[in-house]
Amino acid sequence: MPLAHTTFFDRPAYHLSNGALGLTVVPALSGRIMELKTGKPAQNHLWINEPLLGGQAGGDPAFGGWKNWGGYKTWLAPQSRWPDPTAQSDAVDNVEWEVIAQTEAVSAASLSLRGPMISWGGVCLGRQITVRSKSRAVSIRETITNGSSKPRTWAVWAVAQFPVPGHAAFPPAAIKAARALHAAPPKFRAGQLRFDGKEYWKVGALSAEGWAQYQAKPWPRAFRVSFPPHADLPHPDDCNLEAWNNTRPAYMELEWLGPLVTLKPGESWAMDTEWHFDSPTRRA
Repeated sequence: MPLAHTTFFDRPAYHLSNGALGLTVVPALSGRIMELKTGKPAQNHLWINEPLLGGQAGGDPAFGGWKNWGGYKTWLAPQSRWPDPTAQSDAVDNVEWEVIAQTEAVSAASLSLRGPMISWGGVCLGRQITVRSKSRAVSIRETITNGSSKPRTWAVWAVAQFPVPGHAAFPPAAIKAARALHAAPPKFRAGQLRFDGKEYWKVGALSAEGWAQYQAKPWPRAFRVSFPPHADLPHPDDCNLEAWNNTRPAYMELEWLGPLVTLKPGESWAMDTEWHFDSPTRRA
């Protein structure tokens, strides 16, 4: 299966593909997955900030001077413990990740990356991406490693940005438990939550099922993530599933979080997730 060197907006990148889907990974942008393409012609399902990637100045007005590149990334949670909770630091979000392993075989292709030490957090993040032959699924392993000399407590916070308008689906029990995390989100209708990019709001829930879906208006299939819920363990915001509606620029975020884990020096923790493209979600 192909694992090829390429470029993405003049940045060195890696491309994994299997005929059914293709991913573009950019080490210089904190190891982000910037393209997740399916269909014929291939369509990128991730939202990306093309003006910023092309060299135009700007960020996200909702988040200070943060450089919002788009795509899929991981952060540390809770946000309240960042050095500046109103702006993600470049030490996490705008650094070169090292490619530590790459494998190609008939059945699968895999790419492993590791970020530098986050000095204020005492940990480093890592990611392994695997695409299998003739499959619409992607396997992602996110890791957090304590590189400091004392115990550290953090959670892995995975964030995927998608275009709007569209609809998200949560498990039925998560819909019942959902609550506002910012401003006043709309209500679920027929099991769906609509995202339009017209206002800022956020919703979250603690899900025992461990999955969520999103489908932008033109997509023939829905993106679905499956993750280990660990619902019996403490989580930031008491949520393992969150969604954010953004405006200026318009996009949505689907977010899934691991539990708060305390790592001794040298210890690591991993969260395995699966991305799928399923049958269309029902429109609300």
